[in-house]
Amino acid sequence: MNDIFSCTGMVLRSRPAGENDRLITLLTGTEGKLNVFVRGARKPSSRFAASSESFAFGEFKLSHGQSAYYLNDADISNYFEEFRTDIELASYASYFAEIADYYCVEGEDSTAMLGLLYASLLALNNSNFSYRLVRCIFVLRAIVINGEFPGLPAGRVFNEAVIAAVDRIVNADLRHLYTFKLTDPAEDELFKLTTDYEKRFMDKHFKSLEVLSAL
Repeated sequence: MNDIFSCTGMVLRSRPAGENDRLITLLTGTEGKLNVFVRGARKPSSRFAASSESFAFGEFKLSHGQSAYYLNDADISNYFEEFRTDIELASYASYFAEIADYYCVEGEDSTAMLGLLYASLLALNNSNFSYRLVRCIFVLRAIVINGEFPGLPAGRVFNEAVIAAVDRIVNADLRHLYTFKLTDPAEDELFKLTTDYEKRFMDKHFKSLEVLSAL
């Protein structure tokens, strides 16, 4: 029998594989991004049906076969079920998951990105934050984690609240990342910076971004 190991992770995406199985992309803290087969997950009676859905977060027990990873067990602490019934929430969450998928690779520690993704999905569910502000914080912090954030653009004048917000996004501990709000004008300014940096640093077509743009 193959060795089984445990890891904390979140399902970034899930798609059919064969007649009854699923192939999930799992973002883990210690092992990076893994493609994992879930046997029988498409059967209505499968105990892995819910744990192989997108955004499921918890502890996963995996085994490594000759050419693939397989799910042996899962203890899910948060399914983020709200995202399955709200298209706007689902679109934001899918966009964040696509960015994590874009940045992370197998075998590279992704603890910072996994923590950011989980905290950001919790923030989407918190009525204290606008979806747009959560998007700004997630995108800019993801760029920071990837080592590409260049700071505020030279030659542009920014609202003091925006300067303070960017400093927090870049430097704050994850526990203190979602602890501020902005006025509408300041949020507009931060959103413009975010979209500029999305285009500059994320050279990829994100399907979920199309949906967000149409909402």
